[in-house]
Amino acid sequence: MKNIVTITLLIFSILMTSCQNNLELNDLIDLKSSFTLTLTTNNPETGLSSIESEEIKVNSEKWIKIVDFVRNNLEDLQPSPASYLGDIVISQGDFRLIYLKDSNGIVFVFADKKGKLKQYTKNIENGELNFLTE
Repeated sequence: MKNIVTITLLIFSILMTSCQNNLELNDLIDLKSSFTLTLTTNNPETGLSSIESEEIKVNSEKWIKIVDFVRNNLEDLQPSPASYLGDIVISQGDFRLIYLKDSNGIVFVFADKKGKLKQYTKNIENGELNFLTE
């Protein structure tokens, strides 16, 4: 019985630790650098994809909205080993925010302080990042 309690407590503490993250904004992005916004669109007639990229300059309206979005979404992140493709990707150095337009989920990919890549997912409001394509 004692072993079952010990094992249960160990599993519980591992689960609680793995769900916690103490990320700060500076752990993910550089507040002195621009972002690259990459949009992938599919042509339904040909089935071909096209990719467009644009630089989002520091302190521009979109840059401020992206920084605010990341800052406001650092909690309730879930680690994920899966690979994700999105039709909207915001990148900066090792940071990637992956989003499928009109979906209710995002993926943050970044290198931690030791240089190890981390990937977290989070549910968001449907269309919350649509400002990126406006």
